[in-house]
Amino acid sequence: MSRIAALGACVALAPLAGFAQTPQDASRVPVSYNSPAFPAAVSRAECFPVETLPADLRPLAEELLLKILDSEALYTVVGSLKPMSSGYVQTYLATDKPDTANIERTRQALSALRCGDWFRADLLMFRRVGADRKRYLEGVIVCVPAYRRMVDAYAPFWATWGVTPGTDPFAAVVFAENDDTPARNRALGYLYGYPKPAVDFFVAGMDEGKATKKVTPRDFRQIPTFSALSGQFVYAVPKGTPESADDIRLRTEAGRILAAYRERRGRYIGAGKPGVVALLRDWFDGGNGQYSPSNARFYQRENDPPDGAKGGVGATR
Repeated sequence: MSRIAALGACVALAPLAGFAQTPQDASRVPVSYNSPAFPAAVSRAECFPVETLPADLRPLAEELLLKILDSEALYTVVGSLKPMSSGYVQTYLATDKPDTANIERTRQALSALRCGDWFRADLLMFRRVGADRKRYLEGVIVCVPAYRRMVDAYAPFWATWGVTPGTDPFAAVVFAENDDTPARNRALGYLYGYPKPAVDFFVAGMDEGKATKKVTPRDFRQIPTFSALSGQFVYAVPKGTPESADDIRLRTEAGRILAAYRERRGRYIGAGKPGVVALLRDWFDGGNGQYSPSNARFYQRENDPPDGAKGGVGATR
C-alpha cells in the first residue's frame, strides 16, 4: 500500500484508488483518441526509451516498469482508468545525514518511463518527517490525458489552487499533499480516480471520523491486480450500497485490461523472453510505425482472444 493510501487507511478508509470518473454523466461521453487533447504518437524508440539511460540504470527502469504493471498502476498505463497511481517504489531520506544518490538514480530511471507525452513518472517526497527522522518518498505515475480530463471535469475545485488542465501534474500533487484542509482528501481522491460518490464519502468519512472518533460503516469495492486480488485497487462506499453502473463498468473494464496483461505477461516476462519494454511497445504499436497507449487493445470478455476486433480501447470508446 502506498504511503498516501495509508494516510486514508488510518481511519479505516480504503486506499485512494478508483476510476477516472467525471461529474454527473460526463464520464460516459465517448472520447476520441484523435482529439488534440491526446499526445501525439511517437516512434518505437521514443516509447519507454530505456536505451537512452546509462547501462547500469536500464535494469532498474525495467524493474520499476514491471512493478508498475503488476500493481494497480496498470490501470494508469493501459486504458487510462486511473489518472494517477503510486507506491510501486518507496524510499527515504535520512534528514540527519541526507544522501540523495539513490533518489537521483531512481529518478533517472523513472525519467525513461514515458511514451511521448502520455506519462509522467517521478518520486514524490512527503513533507512530514517521521519519528525516525526520515522523510519518505514514493513513486508516482500520471497518465497526462486522464489527468487533464479530470482537472477539466472538476475545474471549479482545482481553480482554488490555480490548477488548470495545462498545469504540471506534479504541481497539482504537491498542492494536494501539502494542503491541511479537507480539500487535500478530495484532491487525492480525484487524482487517484475514485468515482465521484466514493470521493464524497471519503471526504465526509474523514471529517466524521475526526469529530466522532468512529469509523463510518462501509463496504469496499475491490478490483484485482496481477499481484493481489484485493487491497491495492479498492475504494469505500456506504455500508449496504448496491453496486452502481459505474462500479460495474469500472470492474468490467479493469477485468478486460488485467486479462490481456496476464496473457501478454506470460509471453513477454521470464528468462529468454522479450521483456517488459517490448511488452508495452508491442501493445501500443499502431501498425504504422507510430506508438501510442491509445492503440492498446484488451479483451472485451475474459475468454476473448487478445488483440481481437472486439477488444480494447478502440472497441469501447
